[in-house]
Amino acid sequence: MQNQTALLDYLVSPLATAVGVTVMAASVAGGYLKKLPTSLWHDGFATAGLFVWYSYWQPQFGAEAPMFFLFPIYYALLTATLTLALINKAPYFDPDSVQHLRYLEKISRFDFSLILGLVAASLLITRHYALYPMAMTFFVVRHTMLVCLEIIDAEA
Repeated sequence: MQNQTALLDYLVSPLATAVGVTVMAASVAGGYLKKLPTSLWHDGFATAGLFVWYSYWQPQFGAEAPMFFLFPIYYALLTATLTLALINKAPYFDPDSVQHLRYLEKISRFDFSLILGLVAASLLITRHYALYPMAMTFFVVRHTMLVCLEIIDAEA
C-alpha cells in the first residue's frame, strides 16, 4: 500500500504536468540544437515523460493501479540492463559488431523524431495503456544505439 505524502499530491497536480511537458520540450530542443549532450537530453526527456505520465494518468486509473508500480521498475531494469550489457562494453566491440551496429542505426525505421512523437502521443492515449511503455522501450533502445556509437567514435 502506498503512503500518501505531499510529494504524491504534487505529482498529480496540473503543475507537475506543465513542468514535465516544459522539461520534455526543453530537452528535445537542447538535443536538436546540440546544446545538451545526448545522455543529458535523453535522460531529461525520459524523466519528464514519467512525470507527465504519472500526473496525467494517475487521476484516471487511481493510485493503486499496478502500472504505477511496475512500469517504473521495468524502465529501471531495462535501462540498467542495456547500460551494463551494451553501453559499458561499447569500447570493447569488435569491428564486425561496430559495422553491424552502424548498419542497424542507418537502416533503423525509427528515427528519433518519430519515436519522440510516438512517446508524446502515447502519453495522451490512456485507453491503450501499453502504448507508452512500448514507445519508451523504442526510445531507450534507440538511445542505447546512439550512445554506443558515440563512445566508439570517441575512442577512434
